[in-house]
Amino acid sequence: MGVDFQPVGGSTRSDFDGRVQTLNARFDLKAGRVNVITGGYEFESENFKNPSFPVNPANSSNVDVTQRSHALFIQDQLRFLEDRLQLSVAFRTQFFRLQQPQFTPAASAPYGGIAFQSPPTAYTGDGSIAYMFRSSGTKLRAHAGNGYRAPALFERFGTFFGSFGYSVFGDPRLRPDRSVAFDAGIDQTLYRNRLRASATYFYTRLQEVIIFDFSGVINPATDPFGRFGGYRNTNGGIARGAELSMTATPTRTLNLSTAYTYTKSLQRTPQVPGVLRSLVIPDHQFSLVATQRFGRRVLFNFDFVASSDYLAAIFNPVTFASRAYRFRGLAKADLGASYTLPLNESRSLRFFGYVDNLFDREYFETGFRTPGRTGRGGATFVF
Repeated sequence: MGVDFQPVGGSTRSDFDGRVQTLNARFDLKAGRVNVITGGYEFESENFKNPSFPVNPANSSNVDVTQRSHALFIQDQLRFLEDRLQLSVAFRTQFFRLQQPQFTPAASAPYGGIAFQSPPTAYTGDGSIAYMFRSSGTKLRAHAGNGYRAPALFERFGTFFGSFGYSVFGDPRLRPDRSVAFDAGIDQTLYRNRLRASATYFYTRLQEVIIFDFSGVINPATDPFGRFGGYRNTNGGIARGAELSMTATPTRTLNLSTAYTYTKSLQRTPQVPGVLRSLVIPDHQFSLVATQRFGRRVLFNFDFVASSDYLAAIFNPVTFASRAYRFRGLAKADLGASYTLPLNESRSLRFFGYVDNLFDREYFETGFRTPGRTGRGGATFVF
């Protein structure tokens, strides 16, 4: 039996709108030959500020809100039959505490008369099992678990202040995202591990999700905050399908990787009236990556992705409603190359160049046209 305790440390992330500070610690316990237990604690403090900078300082406004959370997690990994059978079970719980938000100016602050609640406690867990047939190089695997995401402070308290006062698109009453998922598959290695093929079936149910909606569902006449649009909860949807992938090393200098995914995704509550199909998610997706090395200094990389047609919602500012439009699928190729110039044993200079959208194909992302063929290049000094 062995115990390894680590204060993993902390970090701070910040940007214009806020700051997140984290502190975590973890322990690893090896109980005998077949059992490894991992557990730990995480603390997170999230602060969101949304200041305005008007021409007249008297019109300045700010939203300042802080939320802290404590999380405990534990995982047990078991190995039997000379590591051919592997089991894993994990559990995590997270507690939240929201401090009273501060709005400036307070006299015209939004969300009046609302009792601000902390997000409910999160309970998540998952389990997995895998069995390896070493003689044939075959691995069977399965996994199931649930997910939870607390609403971000920006989603709950997002506002901006202009000449007409506060404009609100957050909702303090938002409930968290919740989901359940299951997947099972098979992995097969061939030719002394130079070829690996995988097949996976997956099923995901989004029980409830948070979306940013300007489709007209949020009506300013009935919304308690007078919003034309913003963040709201919806019933989510169901996605199921299959993924096939393969990686190969035909030669010592050439690596190939390809994948195909079929997804059948439906919404439980349509974001656009009459459309149950999930938006922006194509039914078919394909990818291919090829990397070729010439000696130790020259490397070429070719990346190709393609997908079938998809639907996206386009907002009409006149009717304050959205319609679903069908967009042509993606077919995009990128090509890159690099050359490494050694300077001494520990230093080198790497020159690189890339051509994005090599075939200059026109395509759109959620209604916005993307750039055509573009190039970029540079150099990296390694020491």
